[in-house]
Amino acid sequence: MNLSSDLERQLQRSGLLLIIGLGIEGVCLLWARPIAFVLMVAAGGFFCAAGVAVYLYALVSRKL
Repeated sequence: MNLSSDLERQLQRSGLLLIIGLGIEGVCLLWARPIAFVLMVAAGGFFCAAGVAVYLYALVSRKL
């Protein structure tokens, strides 16, 4: 496969993970329960951190 298409696919995955994480955090801000904070930190933080990790891995692992 083409290296640029692999990079684009990995960047799309990282963007999708970030969008999911931000969506979870946004929904949790509207939900006024104590468990919402735990869900926001755990699930939203996990997806955001995973998106950043996939993004950085895509940049570092690219062959020149």
